[in-house]
Amino acid sequence: MKRMMILKWIKLLGYEKSKTKGMKKLIIMYICSIWFCCYLSSCEEYIRTEVVKEIYVNKSSINGFVGEEVQLIASPTDAGYQFQWSSEDDQIATVTADGKVKLVGEGFTNILVTAGEIKQTIEIYSVIKISIKDILLSEESLELTPGEKKTITVQRVPDNANDIPSANWTSENSSIATVNEIGDIVAVNEGQTNIKYTVGTIVKNVKVLVSYTKPFNGPHYLKSGEGLEINAADFDFGGQNYAFNDDAGNNVGNDNYRKGKGDTGSYPVEVEGDGDNIGYVSDGDWYQYTVDVLEGGEYQLDISLSANGNGIFHIEVDGVRIPGDIDVPSNGSWNAWKYHPVPGIILNLNEGIRKVKFVVDKSGFNFKALRFKKI
Repeated sequence: MKRMMILKWIKLLGYEKSKTKGMKKLIIMYICSIWFCCYLSSCEEYIRTEVVKEIYVNKSSINGFVGEEVQLIASPTDAGYQFQWSSEDDQIATVTADGKVKLVGEGFTNILVTAGEIKQTIEIYSVIKISIKDILLSEESLELTPGEKKTITVQRVPDNANDIPSANWTSENSSIATVNEIGDIVAVNEGQTNIKYTVGTIVKNVKVLVSYTKPFNGPHYLKSGEGLEINAADFDFGGQNYAFNDDAGNNVGNDNYRKGKGDTGSYPVEVEGDGDNIGYVSDGDWYQYTVDVLEGGEYQLDISLSANGNGIFHIEVDGVRIPGDIDVPSNGSWNAWKYHPVPGIILNLNEGIRKVKFVVDKSGFNFKALRFKKI
């Protein structure tokens, strides 16, 4: 076929009629060289590249605990491959004839799989399992103001534990406080909630109180047994409009009592003596007290006052007004103290942090203390 094509080319070029013998010879040599090159080119198409054999294993390394078993699978599995398995250190890992690896000791070694001169290596890292026993949190209770952030750190017990299930942080009420995956707790709104840290079957709680105020000279616990009396001057930290509301225009009080205990924001309140009482109360003044109810139930509350006029007050708990305005008849003195009302106000308090607010509806008295007693 190629010879016919060459003759055809010669005819097309008109060289078959050439009268010059030397020219014919030159043309024939040229055409033959082209034909030879084409022949060599066509031969190259049939040159076959030898396939390099390799072993493929389903795992390139194993990281595990002493006692674990892992099945290795080598491929291809055709009859042309006869796999042999071996371990460089049988004290760390053994391997069966079908590729099942067992970690028997702590350390590092290699598993080898061979087929003739072909070899593949699988790295083995084996450690002794140390299970986690407990978790310690840097803090188990927090008092935060809205917008404040606190990071809780986690300590494992034992600290060299390496068998650690997946862990996560959650908030029971994210409208009060949120938490992210690294334990950053952010206060959102006033209230109480629990932040939980869970790892395996271990669950730890962080009690979170979010409030613009916190106890002064506290904490103030309510429970059975002896009653609790809180001085009027020991209203919460937090400042005007959060811990109290007081008409600053008639201020003649002494703020050294609270300033000496770390509160620099209570100057408008007319604290008399060394925290003896609050004087010069005005209509609309109020003072808030945070109490921690350890035992829920009914408590009797009465207020120590001295009236040189006829006054009125009421009580609120967690922002809810307790029914009934309390009249305070004049006893003709600013420092002849009596408890009002008689009998006291009955409060049904749930366990936990409660905010009790004393509100002046009509002035005419000085304010000395609040007294709680579980019924």
